[in-house]
Amino acid sequence: MSSLMIEEERYIPYALAKKYIDELIKNGQSSAILQRTFDYLNLISKCNEEGTEKIMDELKEIIQREDIRVVISSICPMSTDEVRAILSTDSKTYSQDDIDKVLDIVRKYTSQS
Repeated sequence: MSSLMIEEERYIPYALAKKYIDELIKNGQSSAILQRTFDYLNLISKCNEEGTEKIMDELKEIIQREDIRVVISSICPMSTDEVRAILSTDSKTYSQDDIDKVLDIVRKYTSQS
């Protein structure tokens, strides 16, 4: 396997990671760890790439931190408690209305998957 150079480092949702790994595998840069990671992401993915992008975009109005938006779009929480647990890592306080909006956004795009 040829060596890869990191050009940029940022948080990405599971669906996007799965896409990048799939491209590497299709281009012949496969390894056991890449294949296992790809298989794992296929197993746990709850939303397709398009839905994930829409979730990330719509959450910008509610959640400022990109890392938290990525976690939400990757995990696709379906309950108030799950959203609260994720948002607890932020110093900002979120209202019940904010949490309900997050759930509505996630549900809208996970039902399309």
